[in-house]
Amino acid sequence: MISELLGIWVDEWKEAHLVMEFRNVIRWKHNASPLREHSSPIRTHGSYITVQAAVHYKRLSFFHLSRKSYFKDKGDKVMANTILFRILLPILLVIISFSSIYLDRTSHPYLMIAVGAAVYVSINTKQTTDKQIYLQIAMLVLFHWLSELNWSLTMYLILLIRQITRSENLPRALLHALLIMTLYSVVRFSYSVTNGYSVLVTLSDLASALVFVTLVWIIKSKEIEKKNLEQLNDELLKKDVLTGLLNYHEFRRELSKMKERSEYGLIIMSCQDLRVINFKHGYEQANISLKDIAVQLERHFNPAVIARYGGSEFAIAIATDSDTDTGTAAAEEHIKEAVAGIIEQMPELDIIYAYAFSNGYSTEETVENAEKLLFLQKKEIWMKRDEHFFRADKLKVIGELAAGMAHEIRNPLTTIKGFLQLAYQNDYKEFDRYHPMIMDEITRVSELTSEFLQFSKPNLSQMKTEAVQTCIERAISIMGTEIERRGHRLSAEYPVAPLYVKIDKDKVVQVLVNLFKNSIDAMEDLGQIRVKLYELDNHACIELSDTGTGMSDATKEKLFEPFYTTKGQGTGLGLSISHKIIQDHGGRMDVKETSAQGTVFLIELPLVL
Repeated sequence: MISELLGIWVDEWKEAHLVMEFRNVIRWKHNASPLREHSSPIRTHGSYITVQAAVHYKRLSFFHLSRKSYFKDKGDKVMANTILFRILLPILLVIISFSSIYLDRTSHPYLMIAVGAAVYVSINTKQTTDKQIYLQIAMLVLFHWLSELNWSLTMYLILLIRQITRSENLPRALLHALLIMTLYSVVRFSYSVTNGYSVLVTLSDLASALVFVTLVWIIKSKEIEKKNLEQLNDELLKKDVLTGLLNYHEFRRELSKMKERSEYGLIIMSCQDLRVINFKHGYEQANISLKDIAVQLERHFNPAVIARYGGSEFAIAIATDSDTDTGTAAAEEHIKEAVAGIIEQMPELDIIYAYAFSNGYSTEETVENAEKLLFLQKKEIWMKRDEHFFRADKLKVIGELAAGMAHEIRNPLTTIKGFLQLAYQNDYKEFDRYHPMIMDEITRVSELTSEFLQFSKPNLSQMKTEAVQTCIERAISIMGTEIERRGHRLSAEYPVAPLYVKIDKDKVVQVLVNLFKNSIDAMEDLGQIRVKLYELDNHACIELSDTGTGMSDATKEKLFEPFYTTKGQGTGLGLSISHKIIQDHGGRMDVKETSAQGTVFLIELPLVL
């Protein structure tokens, strides 16, 4: 028996270690942020913390199954009580009574048998008071005294186990053990020889009983703790840790049960700005907001099945009186009033909601209808936000264009004003001297406004199917003389078959001429300009490269912005206009590469198939 108790002790020590680990995991899970980790471990494809808790619980259950314990679950307890008190106890009573009579140890056999029967009845009777406990002890002591056999020790231990399982604390259990074993020793001394050996045996019995009680108490404590952990695990599987509401999957099960009883209305609520709160104030403040929402839901929707649907979403199911229009209308009015009350209590949160009724629909269809309505609301909000951002970006671009245009126009106007003031001071005697310069500045303003209008609203009215090669040859014929005059070399490479695109030929030629001009300005020394035409992914690709000084990353990022220029002259609209012309043709224009050895521009235009 001692070896079995030691084996149980080792298993209990291992189990205690696992219980501690599991408790720490659960505590960690309680402190976890719902925004860092989804409320439903199954819906979010698993949670490390929950999986760890499950692993520890599984290991914990393994030790319970492998341990030699009579108290693994409720069925085992019933079986143990039956074996111990209804089978083993009467067998012991019969054996001890028969042995006492056979060995001629008892002087009152009939009384002993009667007392033994009373012991059996009293122990198997549901006890409610301490008096009954003391009565059982007294009858067992009397039976022991009448039988005069030490074999009664086993029945003392059986009675001791009964008291331990019903004691509320360990000191009380130890006190019962001390009392029972003392009574056993006193009775034993009444019919046996008292000497040093018997006294030592008595002390050994007392010590063994105390150790026995302690071990049984530890087993009992672990059983209680195991039950508590199982209950807590059930809570984790069914409820959201942060809010205490049902989680997603348990809510779906409750919806199915509710559908069997009556029709219901399903409401899904979403807090749109919870991520903003999490970003600005930290996840702790977001957690507080989620808890507050849960409290408000339970206050305004009662009775109802409420769940944290996931993240910042909540779901509520309320039973409707019937599937008639009247019942649905009443439920709809109740939903609107309840949600309005929640929004009034929490005005700092941007709450949206959608609802659907189960009338004639399955649970899956009802959930899908509510989710679809909520998604449409979210989509509308997203579109409004995108429209707002687009409008803001558009106003920003217009502001930048206006500022650049004002700056470019102000310079020639200042020049014109200065010349007119000089002419006025000289009574316009030398006006002929200033006239050409004034006209040049006026021409500059006119060209600037023309380019600005072209940039803001390009005219692509001459869209025709053309061979890209003809556009390149036209641009070369325009710029070829200037390129040769500067001492640069020019080469062109075309595919065997012509590449046809639908374009405004004059606009594309304008783009190529502008790129040629930029390449000429970029080459301070004698250089080379190469043009290459090829087909790639159903696009006609034009590469125009030079051997100039290249450009920095900062210049590359701003290259196509209006009014941006690295030259001392020009409006800074040339590349912006070219970029927009190619975009309006459904193509793309970009800097393919740039280095100290030059720059490569790439134009892509969709082919006519």
